[in-house]
Amino acid sequence: MSAPVVLIADDDPLVVSALVREARRVGLVTVTDTTSQHVQELARQHQPAVIILDIQQHEDGRDLLARLKQDPQTRDAKVVILSGVEDQYVRHVCFELGAETYELKPVDSTFMSRVARMALEQCPQG
Repeated sequence: MSAPVVLIADDDPLVVSALVREARRVGLVTVTDTTSQHVQELARQHQPAVIILDIQQHEDGRDLLARLKQDPQTRDAKVVILSGVEDQYVRHVCFELGAETYELKPVDSTFMSRVARMALEQCPQG
């Protein structure tokens, strides 16, 4: 079976590049979007097991999260929210909208390993 797909959506190309490197290191296939304009389209096309979504992009990440979770083609993907700011209200709203987890930037060294476990749980092999 092929490796799980992870969609990484962040408006900072350096963050995306670092996350892609780490994802590949743990055996994940990556699809990226640095504009937030194509996340839902990419999710429909590639059916990622996990979507890593920066909450503060050109479009409010909460609106995008809500659309992803309402769309029958993308609602089953686990969504990991990334944020540069700790905000308990935003965290709560994200969980209410269906986020799997809420992580602060910079992420720690175990982040992508945890994402890989989530992805494998979504797409069990064999």
